[in-house]
Amino acid sequence: MAFVSQLGQYQKRNGRGPGNRFVSFRKTKSGATGGLITEDTGLRGTKIDIQIDAETKTIRLGKFENGVKVNSRQGSFSCSVSVFNAVGKTRISLTDGGDGWWYGSYAEGANQ
Repeated sequence: MAFVSQLGQYQKRNGRGPGNRFVSFRKTKSGATGGLITEDTGLRGTKIDIQIDAETKTIRLGKFENGVKVNSRQGSFSCSVSVFNAVGKTRISLTDGGDGWWYGSYAEGANQ
């Protein structure tokens, strides 16, 4: 009998299984906008810059000294309403670009 890893089949109900890196955006009833980023990106507890390429519908996030502060425990951060208006209320899967930036697509059908 061979052992079969169950990690590939494991995924929590909320989609935050191992290796599932993402950023999500939201808008509160009061109109405030913000986001949440997963821990394994290494961006929690830092300041980040959020950049959007509207042509390709791509977003990138990276450490930036004068950026917005990401909560070290929950991964929450505030963002401008223009970011929310561009990407909407969505979860965007992120890929490490190897250049200090995390990239994701918010094109329709590209998100989880």
